[in-house]
Amino acid sequence: MKDILDTIILIMFVIMVALFIINFNRQQIKKHTDKIEENEKINNSKKENVDE
Repeated sequence: MKDILDTIILIMFVIMVALFIINFNRQQIKKHTDKIEENEKINNSKKENVDE
């Protein structure tokens, strides 16, 4: 019985760690893409100012 509980707890722990890693990566990717979009906006506004 104890072995079954240990394996269930271990599986739950592994799933929690996997979900944490997935969500953390998703958050970092969103942060990175937001930064890229912000840089593109800045570059586009600079180009428009040069064209004028």
